[in-house]
Amino acid sequence: MYEGKVAGLVAPGLDGYLGVLARHAPMVAELTAGELTVVDQEGERKWFAVSGGFLEVGWQEVTVLVDAAETAEEIDVERARWAQERAAGRLQAHDREIDMDRAGAALKRALNRLQVAQKHSRTT
Repeated sequence: MYEGKVAGLVAPGLDGYLGVLARHAPMVAELTAGELTVVDQEGERKWFAVSGGFLEVGWQEVTVLVDAAETAEEIDVERARWAQERAAGRLQAHDREIDMDRAGAALKRALNRLQVAQKHSRTT
């Protein structure tokens, strides 16, 4: 979704957000659903709603691999609201046939998408 030279980024790690700047030591980190912020070399920020995945920092590059990613402007707010309502309804139903962990993860993803869209999209 994004390729280019950057000044830094902030990613949603399992234990909290982590920042990466130039000359960061190599590392690998697991990511959770959250907001990924990329700052290009001109200082312009780009925001993404991401789901779980991994971040790998090398000597000269950073690779972010996630299950799903959308820019703030690409998020379909109505679809995200529908997903939130559906997941919340499944959690409230307490039906034995519903995978509660999966429904909880779906709710977290939907809420993340809504938060990123509302915080950064110029159209919402």
